[in-house]
Amino acid sequence: MSASKACPVCGALNDPTNAYCIQCGRPLFATPTASPPPTPYPSATPPAVPPAVAYPYLPSPPPRHATAGTILSGMFDVWTKNLKEFFVVFFVLALVNGLLGGLVALAILGTFGPSTGFFPGGPPSGIPASALGNLLLFAIISILAGAILSSIVGGGMTEYAVRRFRGESITLERALRRGLDRFLSILGANLLLTLLLLALVFVPFLLILLPFTGGTVNPGTAIGAICGGFVLLAIGGLIALYVGIAMSLYAPAIMMENATATSGLMRSWRLTKRHWWSLFGAMFAAGILGGFITLVITIPISLLRSPFATILAAALANGLVGAWSVILAAVAYDLLVRQPSYGLPPYYPSVTLPPPAGAAQTPQPPPAPPPPPGP
Repeated sequence: MSASKACPVCGALNDPTNAYCIQCGRPLFATPTASPPPTPYPSATPPAVPPAVAYPYLPSPPPRHATAGTILSGMFDVWTKNLKEFFVVFFVLALVNGLLGGLVALAILGTFGPSTGFFPGGPPSGIPASALGNLLLFAIISILAGAILSSIVGGGMTEYAVRRFRGESITLERALRRGLDRFLSILGANLLLTLLLLALVFVPFLLILLPFTGGTVNPGTAIGAICGGFVLLAIGGLIALYVGIAMSLYAPAIMMENATATSGLMRSWRLTKRHWWSLFGAMFAAGILGGFITLVITIPISLLRSPFATILAAALANGLVGAWSVILAAVAYDLLVRQPSYGLPPYYPSVTLPPPAGAAQTPQPPPAPPPPPGP
């Protein structure tokens, strides 16, 4: 039995001379030409090759939150990188606006250039009705002319600021042409917002000035009118401040979404609903800094007592800081409308992108073991 051969299939013992198993009939000897298969070694097994994937697509990080700091940093970034373009446009705008205002003042008030006092007709106790009417007419014409001139270039420079903040390429000529195309919508929204804000502060202001328009007025009535006017002015001023900031993004909404005047105002109201304080902080800081720069430039030149020098100094200051409000609105709009997206790129529709950092990942089940080989 020591020389017996075991069947490799069923294990039955067979005589050494048997060519076939007595139990299952399988051959006990390999053919002379057959060679035994090579012994598989684990180290010789090639590692599993992962499936080929396309070029990795890395989603862009989510945009920054629209805080006062990010709005200001974005505004200064756009302004410093495009200082020459903004300076030229707003310097020319302020120069034309100042010369036009001087001509209007010469025609209505009899003096060229800005007035040396708040009440050109003399002290408050002696304002005649005709001087007050001329002052109101001058204010209305100046506001209307300023709105028209600013709307001509404001829309185009707003789109220019938005696209430069996004890193897109746009020429100054193309931006100004776009502004002319949307001029009526920008002007309409500007006039509607201006009239709304004036209505909130102009009526209380007239109530304060009423006792000084001439004639005999009861002191008690005058004091009551003045106190009531200041109370209404404070309330109306707070409401005007809230409305003005809430609707301050109408220009980028009109330019970037091709909205109408009223749609742009309503769009700005919805965008700023939960970001009013951020916009207020950014506008307050930019206004304080811009006002300081304007005073540093204009006060020394105003000592010359020359209206032309004053207009030139105001244009120079406006060329430096006049674009800040436009750029600030453009940056705030772009930060508010952009939302983070991690969708599949259009040119790799079959690639599964990893979730962003910090996102919860669903654990994958372990791979199933391979089925056992058949008999």
